[in-house]
Amino acid sequence: MHKKSAWATITTILLPYLVLFALALIFLSDDILIFEWIMEYVFWGNGLLLFAVLLLYCVFVGILNVTCLLSHMRQRKDALLLAKTAVKIKLLQIPAYILIFILGIVMIITIFTIPFSIGLFLFDCVCLCMSGLWTVCAAVQAMRQGICKPQEAFFFIALQFIFCVDVVSSIVFYILLKKRRQINAEA
Repeated sequence: MHKKSAWATITTILLPYLVLFALALIFLSDDILIFEWIMEYVFWGNGLLLFAVLLLYCVFVGILNVTCLLSHMRQRKDALLLAKTAVKIKLLQIPAYILIFILGIVMIITIFTIPFSIGLFLFDCVCLCMSGLWTVCAAVQAMRQGICKPQEAFFFIALQFIFCVDVVSSIVFYILLKKRRQINAEA
């Protein structure tokens, strides 16, 4: 894997986990000494600064993903490899999504934490888009390589932006590409 691809993959995987870490810093800084130190000396006790840093990280991941994937498309990278990377990213993010969902439900119950629930949903949307870009790139490359039809590619691209369905559709898309690659190799 190319270095830029590795960085884009790792930063994308880490995105929802950093959202959880930010929540832990905010809510557990009084109870855990290292969290208190990080909030006090890194973010000067300012939750808005932590939020701004998280937003900057999202922008960084977005720029890195877009440049990396445009580079892959220009270089005509293998669609199967891109689809496999998308599946890995999505599967590794599942534990974070489950925790974020549970925390979002718990926080929506209390009126004072409803803004956190809205923020979690928005960050989840960003994470979904970042991981979905990999399958979008794989689908475009699969069309170019003649492995899938445009209607199939657009169908799988549309599914990348629906929560939970994105994981299943990425796996199905990868299996579809793999089977078609084997059929083409045998022919």
